[in-house]
Amino acid sequence: HDAKGSLLDSIASVDKIVEFAKQNNQSAIALTNHGLMTSFVDFVKECNKNNIKPILGCEIYEIDNMYEKQDTKDYQQPRYHLILLAKNKIGLQNLFKIVSISNTEGFYKKPRVSLDWIENNNCGEGIICLTACQAGRLSRYLTANKELEALKFIKQLQSIFDYVSCEVQSHNTDQQNICNKKIYEFSQKYNLPYVITTDAHMINKNEIDTHAIFVEIGEGREVGE
Repeated sequence: HDAKGSLLDSIASVDKIVEFAKQNNQSAIALTNHGLMTSFVDFVKECNKNNIKPILGCEIYEIDNMYEKQDTKDYQQPRYHLILLAKNKIGLQNLFKIVSISNTEGFYKKPRVSLDWIENNNCGEGIICLTACQAGRLSRYLTANKELEALKFIKQLQSIFDYVSCEVQSHNTDQQNICNKKIYEFSQKYNLPYVITTDAHMINKNEIDTHAIFVEIGEGREVGE
């Protein structure tokens, strides 16, 4: 994530992210803003300047029905996170289409898109799909012990995108450890690939308090909440 693309979600900047990657001898780095790709140009320029491969992607909000929108307190249609990475030029063009439609026809409070739209418009070609964080549908299903729903979801992703990988994250919290165990066991049972990621919203530990205040202000919460 970065501050420009993931509004009110990250304090990191593109130049600091790329600088960190270079200092730590990373040959490539991915930037996946929430529902947007506004950092795309700056990210590519900065990576090229530092001889680092930019992996272009987006953390989309996927939803059952992107055309359902209501202004009532009873509206309960959940949004799920999903990571999409462009594998090639076709994938990047399709990613642009997905992000554009989610910010126009699908927009309701957040940019949203349904998997049916991606499938029906053949926009999964050239895209690598990761199942995202605890806010992803796979994680939600497995922690609720809904294994059949999880398998059905993975099969749907596989029918849409070029490559699909289960995602576990390297955050040392009780809840994340539970998710990781369930996702890993699920991947082994059904012979699915998995990838280990870090959902980074800041560059280093020293920025935790600053980031917390930033998010609290952005969400209208009390500081410390």
